[in-house]
Amino acid sequence: MSDLPDSPAPADETPAQHIAAVQKKKNFYLRITSSMPLFITVIVHVVFIGAAAAIVVQQAGGGKKKTFEASNQSENANKQVEHRLQVARRGGASSASQSPVSANRIFSTSENALQMPAMPDLPSMGAGGFGGFGGMGSGVGLGAGSGMSTSLGGGTGLGGRGFMSLSFLGSTTQNVRNIVFVVDTSAEIMEPRKGGFRAFSIIREEIMRLVGRLPPSSKFNVMLFGYNSGDENNAVSLNAFKRELSPATSDVKKEFFEWMTPVNTTLGRFGPTSAASRIVLRAQPLPESAGVDPLFLPPYWARAVQTALEQRPDTIYVITASGGRPRNRVSEAVLATRRTAEEKEKEDFAQEMKKIGLDAAAVRGARDRALDKASAELEALNRRFVAEKKDPVILRTISDLERADVQAALRKNGANLRFDTTGWADKDGRRINVPSTWVSTVEDATWNDFYSHYARVQRALVPERPSLNLFLFVGPDEKPAAAITNLTAAAKRNGGSFQLLTTKRLEEIKAKEDAAAAKN
Repeated sequence: MSDLPDSPAPADETPAQHIAAVQKKKNFYLRITSSMPLFITVIVHVVFIGAAAAIVVQQAGGGKKKTFEASNQSENANKQVEHRLQVARRGGASSASQSPVSANRIFSTSENALQMPAMPDLPSMGAGGFGGFGGMGSGVGLGAGSGMSTSLGGGTGLGGRGFMSLSFLGSTTQNVRNIVFVVDTSAEIMEPRKGGFRAFSIIREEIMRLVGRLPPSSKFNVMLFGYNSGDENNAVSLNAFKRELSPATSDVKKEFFEWMTPVNTTLGRFGPTSAASRIVLRAQPLPESAGVDPLFLPPYWARAVQTALEQRPDTIYVITASGGRPRNRVSEAVLATRRTAEEKEKEDFAQEMKKIGLDAAAVRGARDRALDKASAELEALNRRFVAEKKDPVILRTISDLERADVQAALRKNGANLRFDTTGWADKDGRRINVPSTWVSTVEDATWNDFYSHYARVQRALVPERPSLNLFLFVGPDEKPAAAITNLTAAAKRNGGSFQLLTTKRLEEIKAKEDAAAAKN
């Protein structure tokens, strides 16, 4: 039944036409009423959008337009300076492969608003050959290499840990701010089998190059260490640039360049004391609560690193010529047994010499005099080599004189030097092997013992574990498989990396750095 009233039919309209007209009106009304909700919704949205647009137009046109005006702080206020900053991606040791990304360009209308401080000129290392460090201390100056730029390069820091990436000797480290370099300056690092004197000159140059790149927001220190033969690993001498971490400002860098330049450049003055000045630092005793075994003796380089840890860096770079050996002091009972064995060996040697008509004490004396004579002759030869612009032949101990690589280096320089075996050779002219009278007070420990020891030392000295980056410098013919395994494990356990260095590798790194500097 319809709700619409029936309209009266026109007089000339048939009943069928009238019914059709009424039905058409009903359908139109139903369509209108069924679409009413949608129609009302559209109208509401149109009204709302119109109101919002009116408000926006009123706010945009009603207030005063704001502009940014930089204050005029210099005569060159109208000069636009462009500064480019590089920000390294955040990441831990696992993200070492990430490359830095460039931030957007920053423009300033004030000349000094973002200007980096002026960098000091790095002292030139001469044009090659020896003599480039003349006047640095007494003795014969050696010197080698080329001048370096101190411009800010890769690794620009923005303040705060985690904003800098550093590349050093082929190794990239993330999240760097406070750095300590621990550098082996012993004679062993300059031995002929490792590449001689010039190899260390590249190491010295690369350290100076990297320090020159550090931003003022960083802090750094450099510790030079050396060691003599001693089975207790305690014959380690140390020389630090500063007593504590110092900001990498222009003045501090200039002071560091002057301090580092003469290191291992003058005959008769090698090792930690060859720097321009000396600050003696010794590892402080650890509290009993640290749980460190007092009878444990870490490798030479690790004893120097303990002192570096006291300065609380976030990154440590260690360059060493030896992987070292962790050791333990033996008990008094073991030591007594060794002393008895040494006395027995001396008696046996005396009896053996007596059988061939020689006196054991005289043989020892002849051997000692021969070593002293060879040391004096090598020193004289090295002075001659330097005067002739040749590499000196540096030995850790004169006992290594007749090693094959040493003899090859002497022949290369046109010299011949052998031990005088008078008084300590047998009837066939063969040199007599004289037993040592030295009694060792230690025994080898495991590297797992060292890893535990180092972890305890770190916990006692630093609130956050710094990354430990180790570089082992070896000769082209050396194959230190055990040292590579042990040092790699030590570095990885402490968020760092391990690199094997040779003279060839150092030369490649230097050539790459020089090429990059030339482009800049």
